[in-house]
Parts: sequence; C-alpha cells; structure tokens
Amino acid sequence: MNHLAAIVVAVTAAASTPTMAGPFPDLDGLADLIHETHDATAHPFGTAVAVVKDGEVIYEGYFGFRDIKRQAPVTRDTVFYIASATKPFVALNALLKEQEGQLDTSTSVRQMFPDLRFAGFDPEDVTIRDLLVHTSGIDNPALVWATAFSGVHDAQSRRRLVAASRPHEEAARGAFEYTNVGYNILSVWLDERFGMSWQDQLDNTLFEPLGMQRTSARMSEASMKGWPLAEPYSFASAEPDEPLYLVKTDNTMHAAGGMVSTAPDLAKFLVAQLSSGVPGDHPVLPAALIDRSHVPQVTLESSYLDFRRTGYAWGWYTGEYKHRTMLHHFGGFAGFHAHLSFMPDENIGLVVLNNDDFLGARLTNLIADHVYGVLLEQPGIQSGVAKRFDELRIKAVEFRGSAQEHLKEIRARAWNLSRPRVAYAGTYSNDLLGEMTVASSDDQEMLIRWGRLLTTATGHEQEDHVRVELAPNSGKVLRFQVNGGSVEALVFDGIEFVRAP
Repeated sequence: MNHLAAIVVAVTAAASTPTMAGPFPDLDGLADLIHETHDATAHPFGTAVAVVKDGEVIYEGYFGFRDIKRQAPVTRDTVFYIASATKPFVALNALLKEQEGQLDTSTSVRQMFPDLRFAGFDPEDVTIRDLLVHTSGIDNPALVWATAFSGVHDAQSRRRLVAASRPHEEAARGAFEYTNVGYNILSVWLDERFGMSWQDQLDNTLFEPLGMQRTSARMSEASMKGWPLAEPYSFASAEPDEPLYLVKTDNTMHAAGGMVSTAPDLAKFLVAQLSSGVPGDHPVLPAALIDRSHVPQVTLESSYLDFRRTGYAWGWYTGEYKHRTMLHHFGGFAGFHAHLSFMPDENIGLVVLNNDDFLGARLTNLIADHVYGVLLEQPGIQSGVAKRFDELRIKAVEFRGSAQEHLKEIRARAWNLSRPRVAYAGTYSNDLLGEMTVASSDDQEMLIRWGRLLTTATGHEQEDHVRVELAPNSGKVLRFQVNGGSVEALVFDGIEFVRAP
C-alpha cells in the first residue's frame, strides 16, 4: 500500500485522458476530484466516464489503471465487465423481436416450456413480461449460482434448472422483486426458440447496428481479439491492489449480467435511448419502440445511494433525480461497478465504468452528482460536490481500517465442528449443479471448490457450520449434515450436495 501511495501521485496524471467538447468546461473539474480520491486512498483502480447530450458525446475521461501491478492505464479502448447493466440490452432485444412478430411478451412460461413440470406456482400465470420486469414471483438460487458463479451447466442442465423454479418466499407474482432469475429463464427459451444463442442475438439486433465494436457477451471474443480487459479489484479486500480471483468466463456470462464493453460503446447505446428526442436525428433503432421500453411496468419505492427508484420499465429503473425524470441501471459484481443513466426530457446521459466494486460505486455516485449538476446548471454544484468528495476520502480511509479489523475477526473465529476436520473432506454432488469438493485435514485449511469457485472456509459459531466466500467479499454459511458421526451432505444457500460414498 505504501508503494502504491508513492506511485499514484507520479503516474495518475499520465493514466488519465479527459477530453472535452461542447459548452461545459466545468466538467473538466472531474479529473482533479478523481485524482485526489486515488491519492487519498492509495487505490488507483480504473474509471471510464462518457457524457452524452443531444446525440453527441460531449465528454470522455479515463482515469487510473485497468491493471494496477502493470500500471496499464484505462483508455477509451479498455473493456469492463458491466454485470447487471446487461439487462436493458436483453429486454430491448425481446421488444425488437416482438415488434417483428417473432415473439409475444404475453407468452406464458407454460407455453415457453410445455414439456416441463413446475411445482408450487402456475406457469400459465407467469409471462415473458413478468420475467423481464421482475414480477414473476419465481425464485431459483440454483440457476443463478450455476450461470453467474460456478459455470457448471450446459443446455440440458439449464432446462432442468428452469424446471426447479419455485415460488419466491417474499414476493408473489405481480410484486416487484429484483432478481436475475427471470432473465436467466428467458435466455434458455430464447436460445431454443430462435436456434441462436442470446449472445448472438444481441450481436445481430444491437451491437452491430449501433456500431458497438468492443462489446460482447462472450469473454472468449474479448480475449481472441486482444481487447484490453480491466482486472477486478476491491477496496474491501485484504490486498486491494491484487486482482480478485474470480474472473468471468464464457460459462459465467449470463443474460442477467453477461456483457463487456467500453465507455464509448455504451455511450452509443445511450444516444440510441435519447435519439427520438433529438431534432433532425435519424435513430438506428425504432423511436417508438425505444419510447415504449422506457414506460414503467411496475411501481416500487426504493433507492440506491442518491438514486430514487419508483418504477421499473423494460430493463430500466425509473425515478426522479435532481427533480428530473431519470432512467438508470447499474451493474455490480466482484471487482466491478457499472453505471448507465439518462434523462429523456433533457437529452443527457452518463456512462461510468469502474474495476472496483466498493469504492467505485461511491465514486460513481459523486461523478453523477457533478455531471448532472453541471449540465442542469445547478447552483453551487462545484463547491457542493467538492465537499462530498472530501467526505468520501475521509470515509474511505476509515472504512479501510474497519475492513482490516473485520477480516482479522473473521479469520480468528473458532471452529465448531463435531468431527475432526479431515472427516469433512470429500466430494459432494448435486444432480443439477455438479460437484463441490472439500479438501481438509486437521492441520490445514479447509478448501472448498465448486466449478470456477474456490474459497477457504473459516469458523462459525454454529456446530458443523462454516463461513465461506465463494464470491469475494460476500460471506455465506455452509452447513454440513452429520448423522451418527458420519458427514453425509452439505447445504449451501438452500442447495444440498450429497457426499459420495
């Protein structure tokens, strides 16, 4: 950390490239605010910013590093994983196909999967629309873990996982409950219905028509073409300058969160969202369809940081921000935070991409405050945002200290196992989700592996329970089932894996 603090001041300026266009020179103040945050936290992760107004990109800024150890700077070509900001693309693809008469969003889950048998809910009542606007009332943790984390799945197992869907314990059909499940279910059907993967569908309907040249729903494409990928970091981890172990591969890129892109490419997507309101513009995508995709389909009342959420449209949260209507969707995953937002009535929008999952979200919150405040000519915005950045730097340093203490506390927790640790070692299997292996002995750590996931377990106060972080910085409890002195199974997130004989 001390070494990083020394190099940040020397190289951050060289690792940032703000560019300006249009009558908003006050946006240039962003560079200093972001540099100062990197300096104060000694954490020079990467941030890419693009601002659009009236059909044009009026500002781009690139800060910090896509690879901290190599001091590889973020540029306009840097590709970031955007996680759940994928959802507006998948929803719009469905609406485009509906306009072309290729699908109907009122199609029921029963019609989608006539050969599958579901328990606990009526598949006739759940439609494609429900899946896309989070009102399905369905839960399916196993499908989410397989597609987003473990990567242990194929076309056949995904169908079987869809059949394992169950009623959501906290949200009935028609009530909003944000989840990845609906998009995951829909993608299985889209692949079958069109004889083409949902990834290729996005290529054909959106990426190519919009000229998004460094955007893909496949990590293999990014690798094959040599796109400069941002490494994943977390200010909350034990070593913030070390990339997180969990990286995305093709088998963990899913329709609820499975795209990589650049700030300029995503700015093109926002321009398409706003083009119907730009005089004389000729939108690539049908303006009436874009307008339809912005109409809220369900009401809610929540917020995330500064962003109020009162509705959900087709892949977009809706609400009021700075007294204007805003649509937005963010994406968060281990090592990344993505922000897409726009104000239709003002014809302005913002893209912010980060390769940090903790500080990046809070930094983005203030970037949005600054950008929209300047564009809307909000009185006192410069001094107000500068004060908030000062507060963020202080809180970040405080958080770093508390995070270190929390990590020490976790590692010091006593084990509470009824059998010698070596007795838990073995292979545990689930018919739909593959194998989870536990490697342990009395004098070694307990290592747990599941597909692409790997974690070192720590102690837990309950007997035969351990704490695991299969997803970095996200602790969960894993329970071993012990019967008559024999370890027979383990249960993770309500999913049982039976120990092999």
